[in-house]
Amino acid sequence: MLVKKAASLLIRLVLVASCLVYAFWGLDFSDLWDTILRYDAMALFWTTVFSFLGYGVMAMRLNFLSGFTAGNWTCFKAFLMSMAVNNIVPAKLGELAKAFYLRRECRFSLSRSITMVFWERFFDLNAILAMGLVVAFHFNLKMAFVPLAAAVGAIWVGLWVVRRYPDFVGRIIEKMPSNRLAEFMAELKLQVLHGVTPGFMTLLGLYTVVCWLLYAGSTFLVLMWVADLPLTFGHAAAVFVISSFGMAMPSSPGALGVFEAAVVFSLGLFGVDRAQALAAGLVLHMVQFIPVTVAGLMILAKSGLKLSKIRESDEALDS
Repeated sequence: MLVKKAASLLIRLVLVASCLVYAFWGLDFSDLWDTILRYDAMALFWTTVFSFLGYGVMAMRLNFLSGFTAGNWTCFKAFLMSMAVNNIVPAKLGELAKAFYLRRECRFSLSRSITMVFWERFFDLNAILAMGLVVAFHFNLKMAFVPLAAAVGAIWVGLWVVRRYPDFVGRIIEKMPSNRLAEFMAELKLQVLHGVTPGFMTLLGLYTVVCWLLYAGSTFLVLMWVADLPLTFGHAAAVFVISSFGMAMPSSPGALGVFEAAVVFSLGLFGVDRAQALAAGLVLHMVQFIPVTVAGLMILAKSGLKLSKIRESDEALDS
């Protein structure tokens, strides 16, 4: 276990270091600072306000997954807190923190809360994949999303197996080494067998589309309004998809370094120079990082949840 964690940490450190070198290599920092100072402050303010509209819709989606029993406000706080934890702690512990928060506030079982988070994240991966495939074929980046396509396809196959062979899956669940993991798998199995209907999938898909349209809107506003870069909507969409892929990769807290490298790379495809590209990437990341982290940490402090306990639960799920 220790060797596995050390290897994972080393890989992440190498990835982040490589991305930082790529993003900042040969950069004139005075040009970078001057570029940021030229940005429209009011445009930046309203873009930040707009980003919280997207968070609100993500909370509504989470409330839908609770069967409309958790409430939009509770789900909004859970979402902000999970984003904050993901932004300060590696390994995406924010998703587990969200499950713990929903369990405490709504009296859900932990397995039910984790199942809600699973559907949320799974449909997000499908959204990234769908957008990524369009961008990949349009800009001849066909191999970029093969690993994600394989992972998403494997999950769909797994869900089909659960639906088609429930008894076989039940025997596998009984042999799970972790009780908590077994409870989550049993909850997921029950939902796949009895709760996953065409209506459920359609509504969850529609919620996800709206969530990602609003999330993309923040990127469009920063690139085309705040930074005033000479991009088409297609170019901005490509930057959004590639940067979202970088954000989703397990790396540093908040994908710091990896996100910026993804923005610099994608804007470079359209002839934007490195100083302008990195300035836009840094400001876009701060719009997505600072407000939600501050708000989420305040919610975490009031919740009484401890990151150490959440980390221990994460280790229990992995064991």
